[in-house]
Amino acid sequence: MKETCNTLSDVTTGDATAKRLIYGWLLLSVVSLGCAGLFAFLIALARTPVVGELLPLGRDYIYVGLVGHVVLAFVIWFLAFEGFLLVYTSTLCTGRALFCKTSGFVALGLSSVGVALVVVSAAFALGPAVLANYVPVLQSPVFFVGMLLFGLGMVITVLNTFATLLFKRPEKRPERPLEAAGEITGVDQKGGLPTATFGMVIGGFGILVAVLCFALSGYMQYSTGKAVIDYERLFWGGGHVLQFTNTIAMVTAWLLLSVVAIKGAASRYEVPAGESGEEVSDEAGFETKPSRPLKVLYALFLLSIVPSPVIYFFYDTASAAYKDSFTLMMQFGHVVSVVLFVLIIASKMLGARVWQSKGPAWSAALLSMALFLVGGIIGAKISGVNTIIPAHYHSVIGAITISFMGLFFVVAPRIGRPLRCVKLARITPYVYFLGVLCFAIGLYIAGAHGSARKTYGTEQDLAQTGRYIGMAIMGVGGLVSVTGGVLFVVNALATLLGRSSSKGSGR
Repeated sequence: MKETCNTLSDVTTGDATAKRLIYGWLLLSVVSLGCAGLFAFLIALARTPVVGELLPLGRDYIYVGLVGHVVLAFVIWFLAFEGFLLVYTSTLCTGRALFCKTSGFVALGLSSVGVALVVVSAAFALGPAVLANYVPVLQSPVFFVGMLLFGLGMVITVLNTFATLLFKRPEKRPERPLEAAGEITGVDQKGGLPTATFGMVIGGFGILVAVLCFALSGYMQYSTGKAVIDYERLFWGGGHVLQFTNTIAMVTAWLLLSVVAIKGAASRYEVPAGESGEEVSDEAGFETKPSRPLKVLYALFLLSIVPSPVIYFFYDTASAAYKDSFTLMMQFGHVVSVVLFVLIIASKMLGARVWQSKGPAWSAALLSMALFLVGGIIGAKISGVNTIIPAHYHSVIGAITISFMGLFFVVAPRIGRPLRCVKLARITPYVYFLGVLCFAIGLYIAGAHGSARKTYGTEQDLAQTGRYIGMAIMGVGGLVSVTGGVLFVVNALATLLGRSSSKGSGR
């Protein structure tokens, strides 16, 4: 007899505490992304004659604004959303209660206070900016305390997740086995962890390893008696590990989105299009299959994560070999795994004709995969220090963001938060995708004609036609992508702060 599932609808029957934490992490992540958008606006003002002089530090505020924007958009937004994924996959996906409810809320509170301090320090320019890769900083105690509190909250969340899976047993069997369109996200026949849960365990481990790398780098610099910390070297290794973790979270989002899209295509109705958490019918009836192949692909990420701390014992953080080691792992360590994930998930989605479903799950997943592949192709073309580098990482970052946007639209109705505007949710992935794609193509064209990265204003030297055209395309793409981001944040905040529905609400 076939066993069927409705993976994401299981959220509606889950533990109320987990739902409140899910709500909290989702709200923190969306607020962080919204604040990042505000700093992008302040950066634009800083470049405006007369108006720029009204900001703290005048037109030099652009550098402080960049720190606020990058940290909130590319560090905190991603990690806060991963906090949601850790709670969701360890509790509601497995039928377990959270190991320590108090720790869960303390972690969320610490991270929230940390985000507030980061925003305040950047808004009032409380320290000079250091535009280091991965984690740029403001040299201010307020900023550093904020980042430490946010990081502490994430570490507690990871440890609580591990304890939940190790020491808690499922309180009751879920209404339906957690499988998804064959082997996509379900439990093995032998009762192992859901694939998405297994993936986030590795992602959580990656967060801990990144923190360890930050600590080792700081200690290595301190032990040499350096008077000034080199933030570029401090965050280089751990920053790379965080990118592996973000990629794992993106793949997990793809898996969950594919579930909804395939089920929706089978019934001509997609779960997230519902305003109040309706369940999809069981007529699709997918057969449960083992999920071990995908777990193996997840495990391959460990080849990039596990060796990372060891590098600190072989190379000085001031050496080129130190930086090159992490660069090589970034270039080759997880390429095979991600490409195979794309091939497996995309083939299943296209085979199921997911475009027949109504909601944003299928478009968010496929557009995210496409943008990630574009980033990979651009990355292979990197040569020298030019704007091809930011073209690559903005594509990858954009791919992660699209997958998170889509998953938000799927999960919110399942926790009793009906989408404020379903139609807006459907078009947002397209708008953001087109914007980031144009942004990346523009940067690539400019970089191919020699435009240096991290140069602004007259420093860009746009006398060459190729550079000028590239930067013009980038500007248009930037406006479109910002529009997509605004559409998401406004719809998401209206959804989270609006009236809740009784069904699926844990509040």
